[in-house]
This record gives sequence, structure tokens and C-alpha cells, in this order.
Amino acid sequence: MGDMSLVEEVSVARGASPRQHHVSISAAMLVLAATLSCGRGNPTIPSDATVLVTPASILLVGAGETLPFVAQVTDASGATLPLSVEWSTDDPAVARVAADGVATAVATGTTRVEATVGSISGTALLEVWVPPEVESYEPGQTHFGRASYVEYVVGELPIVISAPHGGSLVPDEIPDRTFGVTTRDLNTEELSRSIRKALIARTGRAPHLIVSHLRRTKLDPNREIAEAAQANPFAENAWAEFHGFIEVAEDVVARDFGSGLYLDIHGHGHDIDRLELGYLLSQDDLSRPDEDLTVQSLVDKSSLRSLAGTVAITFGDLIRGPASLGTLLQDGGIRAVPSSSEPDSGGAPYFSGGYSTTRHGSRDGGSVSGIQIEHHFPGVRDSEQNREAYAAILAESLVAYLEVHFGLVL
Repeated sequence: MGDMSLVEEVSVARGASPRQHHVSISAAMLVLAATLSCGRGNPTIPSDATVLVTPASILLVGAGETLPFVAQVTDASGATLPLSVEWSTDDPAVARVAADGVATAVATGTTRVEATVGSISGTALLEVWVPPEVESYEPGQTHFGRASYVEYVVGELPIVISAPHGGSLVPDEIPDRTFGVTTRDLNTEELSRSIRKALIARTGRAPHLIVSHLRRTKLDPNREIAEAAQANPFAENAWAEFHGFIEVAEDVVARDFGSGLYLDIHGHGHDIDRLELGYLLSQDDLSRPDEDLTVQSLVDKSSLRSLAGTVAITFGDLIRGPASLGTLLQDGGIRAVPSSSEPDSGGAPYFSGGYSTTRHGSRDGGSVSGIQIEHHFPGVRDSEQNREAYAAILAESLVAYLEVHFGLVL
């Protein structure tokens, strides 16, 4: 007999043959190898396990933007299983995903992000939107954002018009907002287009026009993003596009004219049928006499702050004097507050201006001043004929206003 290992000698001493011992050792080593293998990788995967990938649906805007996905593996009881997953996308030309679940946008399109463990997988939907590059914005061009939720018609006048609350689109990808105002400002998109048409007829040139096509139940561009979009990525992108287009338009105006006027078009349902011109001044502010209205603290909080620093008249006259927009409209037969005949709201409800007027007027800087115009429905918004008649009066008033206060002859 040849030499035996120590284990074999012990086995023989216990009555086991060397051949029987070799069989026992081989079996033991197989069990040990299997145990070590399980310790190095995923443990056994239950057949009823599921993989949940979050976020379930998301938008990445811009090539190179990244977003981490998270995969959770659970059993039938909902208990989390400590299993690692492998990541992939079904269209790497749209987005790539790294081993840690971080996705990187590549090009416009939609792809599925998949997390796999064994034969089980879960998926999420990833859309990439890479806005087209625009070398220059030419008058008459129309630019749309993603899914045509926002429209920008490029103008050539020093006037920027926005219509945030007249849209009608209700896409399923954006859930209804659960807080905040959701009432639609009926016919304000149509009114804004009538104003554009009237300015073209009066001057031969068009204002810049930005329109939100989403119904207000889906997006309110005239609010901070938290209330406006309520954490929905598709609504957040539309909100950003709306304000981004306004900023592009104001940059064009500042470049071409040095200064200009921003008008945010709204509709109100108050009992008094009159326009409400919002300068970010409250009812209490407007109830002051003209000499008190001219204090610097009120000038500084106004959306006409930049303009007020360049005109020769008092701030009170700019807001409600003979050459104020309200008085020019009154002279044209359109009742408005504030104006010479209605210097304040008289205690009645009055909208003083919202987020867009604050952001895009000149309160916080810039050379484009802003006014929120709230329109009553009867006689102004209720029919095409009335919209066009009002728009013609507003266009005439704006031409006079810009000549007097901006020195621009249109």
C-alpha cells in the first residue's frame, strides 16, 4: 500500500477504507464549494420575487444630464431581499446606464431602463429631450418646446406678451394638480393672438408672444415651480420652457431697443367689469395719495421699477396719471384700474400681479418693465368681435405709451 494522507489514516483507523474516504472527501468539498459560491454572489432568488425600479417614469433634459435609478428586490410578502442587480437600457442611443444605476442622456427619444437579477427584471421609462439649438431667433418664426406644450412666436417690437392660463391640453403624463387655483382664464390665448394681430395692423411689426397650451389643471406657469408643476417632471419642463422663452424674448428686446414692456395676459371673474392693471402694488398701496405713492420703497417693489427711473414724471403719474396705461385705455373707452378716474380699486377685489410679473418685470433688475393685465369677460373676451375691438384699442394705447415713456416711435 502506498503512503496515505493523515485524513486517510484516521479514516482507516476508524474502519473506513481509503476508497470510501475519497468519496466522502469529494462530497464534502462539493458542499463547501457551493457554500462559498453562494456567499460570494446573490443567494437563492425566490420565484415570487419582484424588481421595482424608481423613478418609474422620468424626463432628462439635455445631453449629458444624469439621473440615478434605484432597484428594490422584494419577495411576495414585500420584504426587501439583499440582491444586487444588473442595469441596462433597450436603446443606448437615447441613454446609457452605468453599473450603479446612474443613467446619462444621449439624444432625444424614449428608452426603458431595466434592472435584472437572475431571470427576474423590472423596468422604468426614461425620456430624453434635447432642445434643438437655435442660432438666432428671427421675427415670424415659431418655436415649440417638448410635446408642443409651450409656443414662442418671435416678434420684432419691444413688447413681450405671455398667455399662461388659456391652454386646453390635458396629457395623461401630467396628473391633475392637487392644490392651487386650477380655473382656466377662458379665451385669453385667443385674446393674446388678437392683440398680436392688432399690433401688426397698427405698426406693421409683431410683438413677441409666448403661450402655454396646457390647461391650468396640469400647469400654472404664473406660480413658483413647486405649486405650478407639483413635482411632475413633464410639467416642470414645460414651466421652465415657458419662462425660458420669455427670457429669450426679453433678451432680444433689450438687445434691439435697450428697454421694453412685458404684458402678462389674464382673465378675471370679479363683479366689476373693468381691466385690472397689476404693477405689484397692493390695494393699500394704491389707496395712498399721489405724493405718498411716489416714495422710493413703492417704486422699488413695482414691476415698473426700471421705467420709473428713466421718466420725467412722478411714479404716481406713471401708474395712474394722464399718460398711464390705465388712463390711455379709459380714453379709448375701456374701463381700467388704476387710472385717472379710478386711482384704486375702491375696496373691490383686485389682482396686483403674480409670479410672472415679478420675475419678468423690472422689480429685480433688467430693462424690461412689466404689467399684468386682468381682463373681464363681457365685452372683451366673450367673442371674436369683442376681442378684436378691444385689441385695437389696446394696441393704440400701447403705441402711445411706448412713445411717451420709452421714447420709441412705433
